[in-house]
Amino acid sequence: MDDVASTERCPILTGRVWAFGLDAPADCIVPTNTDTGADLGGLLMTPVDPDFPNRIEPGDILVAGTFGGGTASDVAVRAVIDAGISAIVASSIDATFAQYAIDAGLPVVEVYEAMGIHTGETLRVDLEGARVVNMSSGNRYPIRNLDETMLQAYRKHLEEAAGEQD
Repeated sequence: MDDVASTERCPILTGRVWAFGLDAPADCIVPTNTDTGADLGGLLMTPVDPDFPNRIEPGDILVAGTFGGGTASDVAVRAVIDAGISAIVASSIDATFAQYAIDAGLPVVEVYEAMGIHTGETLRVDLEGARVVNMSSGNRYPIRNLDETMLQAYRKHLEEAAGEQD
């Protein structure tokens, strides 16, 4: 176990929700056949809402029933990160999307109640406490896909990011 990574704590993320209903597959996250050199953040969710990138702010959180289905590369994850999205909350997250996200340090958490979270609400994502809190309604949701291996990956990413800033 890496000494520094084991002492780093993941910050609690707070952000405004953008809910995408039942399903947000990879081809809705970014257009199919997107040039990997394109402004990926500027393409985020444009197949669903062409003006979406103009309305989001850094720290916002995307919510859906299922997220990232059909992911074949890291393009969708890079678009989410480039747009400044701080976390993904869903009932189910595609395993390939999740692995790319974890490798990139993007929190992707599964909660059973994701469909009850609505656009405009404010969420707190507490990885260390393994819970999501809806600050608008007061509801609390346990994160069901988070384990110590994932936490260590997020902690390591935070450590590396802090080292790059020095």
